[in-house]
Formats: sequence, C-alpha cells, structure tokens
Amino acid sequence: MNIKQLRYVTSILAMGSFSSAAAREGVSVQAVSKAMSELEGEVGEPLFNRTSSGVSPTPLGRAFGLRAGKVLKEFDALERFARSRGDEARGLRMGFCAPAFPGIEKFCALIRAVTTRALGRETEVLLTTGETCVEDLRSGRLDALVTIGQLHEPGIVCGSLGTMVPSVIMAETNPLAQKSMLTLEDINTCPVLLSPNFDHFNESVCRAFVRRGMTSELVEVRSVEDYADLIQGHNGLSFLVGGEFLGPMPHCVVRPIAPQDRMPIPICLSSLQGADVSYLELQRALSAMKILSA
Repeated sequence: MNIKQLRYVTSILAMGSFSSAAAREGVSVQAVSKAMSELEGEVGEPLFNRTSSGVSPTPLGRAFGLRAGKVLKEFDALERFARSRGDEARGLRMGFCAPAFPGIEKFCALIRAVTTRALGRETEVLLTTGETCVEDLRSGRLDALVTIGQLHEPGIVCGSLGTMVPSVIMAETNPLAQKSMLTLEDINTCPVLLSPNFDHFNESVCRAFVRRGMTSELVEVRSVEDYADLIQGHNGLSFLVGGEFLGPMPHCVVRPIAPQDRMPIPICLSSLQGADVSYLELQRALSAMKILSA
C-alpha cells in the first residue's frame, strides 16, 4: 500500500470514474486501474464495483476512502512542513509561460525582483511553454507558474494577481507606427500573430479581441524566421502584455491600444494544490507596488 494508491482511491470516489480520476491525477487510466487491482489484492476484497455504466464504491471502498482522506491530509501537511524547512535555502523556481517577444528577459527580471521582495525567497525565473508548463509543475521542476490568462488544469490552483492592458508591437516601418495609439479599426488592417502552444494567451488576448470585433487574419507563427517575416515583411502585429516595462526594442515600436478598445488581461499565478506558494501574498505586493491593476 502506498500514498499514490490512496490518492487514486479518493480521486475515484470524488470523480465517479477511473478515467476522470486519472485526468485529475495526471496519469493514464491504465495506471489507475493497475494500482487499484494491486491494492484490492492486498486488501483481499474489491473496493469498487465495475459495471458498463461506471464504478461505485463497495461498503469497504467507502470506508477505506474516508480513512485514506484523513491519511492524505496528514501526509500533505507533513510534506508542506518539510518543504518549508528548506524553502529559504532552496529558493523558488518560477516559470513564466508566455510567447517569446523582444525584451522578454526584462519581464523575467521584473518577475524575479518582485517575487523575491514579496515572498522573501530568492527566485529564479525560467521560460516555459504551454506544452510543458503543467508537467513542470506536477514534476516539481517549477514551484509556481506565471501566465497571461487563466490556466485550467486538475489539481492546480490558479489565482489572478491583477490585470494589465495589452499593447501592440510592430516593425518601425509599419505605417501604423506613425500613430501614437491604435484603435481596433487600425488593428483590423493588419495580420495578427497567433502563438502555438500558448492556448491561455491566445484565448485571453487574441481571441478576446476577436470576440470584441477584431477581424484581422490570425497567423500562427512557429519560428523566429516566421515571426520576422510576419512583422517585418507583412506589416504584422503582435499583442504584448507589459510592454511599458520593456524600453526600446531594435527595429520595432510598441503602441498602446486606444482607451475605448482596451481590455484588462488577467496575470495569473498557478501552483499545485497544497503548495506553499500563495498568489494572495504576491497579489498584495504587486498592488502595493502599482505594477498591476486590481
């Protein structure tokens, strides 16, 4: 009997099926089924009735699940205690999951400085992608994750740190570069970059503007060469969050969006359930420093 089996039992009871429990735990259905068969072999009786319409707990399974839940609460508390003893020495590994843009290292430096100050722990900020960020959290390679837009994944807590208003980056040769700010009507005259593997960014920024009335062609860009071709060769635009912190960028300009067309975009912090990284502490610090809006 092991902790992983206990987690699977409580997840099956909570979700009502092996497949939903597997999704919640981030493993395959086969892994859950095998673990339950081994556990039932050790206990000596079935914990679940399996039928074509799903699974239901046996009386033993229900009683076992109640006790497993209590054990898991104590185990999680013990893990948090153990982690807290070494947190100051180990520091914090924070992921930043956003499409790459010129000057992104400055944004990472800002996250590192603010988090170190707010949480009192030396912070390392690593770039990650939508393809790997969830696995990075589940495996412990990252302690927390900053995203532009909400992250919806089982077992992961995502809270808003505040909001920022996006701006637009373009080549300095783009005719729109002569304007001090861009309206939605201006943006509609140009193709707009869509970043693969960053669904939360695309949904919270690009497609949010589509729902607001943007009619620009969305062009998926998969390489630095494609990015340069869209921005420099086809007068393309890319939405950018936090552009006011980046300063001048070679051969590009950043323009704000006109007030009537602006939308607040949530900046979020995600961590595993039970982790000791609180988005509320960081939220309060960012609000006090006036970096994000409420």
